[in-house]
Amino acid sequence: MSLDYEAVLGAVKRLVNAGPLASLPKKRGDQTVLLALACARFDPARVYREDEVNETLQAWLARFTSPITMDHVSFRRQLVDEYFLLRDAAGAAYRVNGPKLDREIVVAARAIDPGTVMAAVRQEREERKRARAG
Repeated sequence: MSLDYEAVLGAVKRLVNAGPLASLPKKRGDQTVLLALACARFDPARVYREDEVNETLQAWLARFTSPITMDHVSFRRQLVDEYFLLRDAAGAAYRVNGPKLDREIVVAARAIDPGTVMAAVRQEREERKRARAG
């Protein structure tokens, strides 16, 4: 799957259109976009401890997901299962999967913050409501 910036942005807008995400999207393409967005938060030159991965994901997910239904642990596991993050045999060290990071979708994802997109979608909606009421 190869998506440019506009396609990734459109997918994120669609995902957060109704407000904070309550679960991982069902569509494979939407899952890939979300995982790529998460992967883009990590420096490919670093090795991360599990607690660092957890902290990064918690802070990132808090901006646009429901904290009750979207947990960082499940999300971390999904990143590993889909090979966006590679985990050592002991499960203590994580690093970005370099070949996966080179994909165009991840490059586009680096410039997109779902929390900012969700706020912009809300603002656009409010402006349309005011324009119709005015």
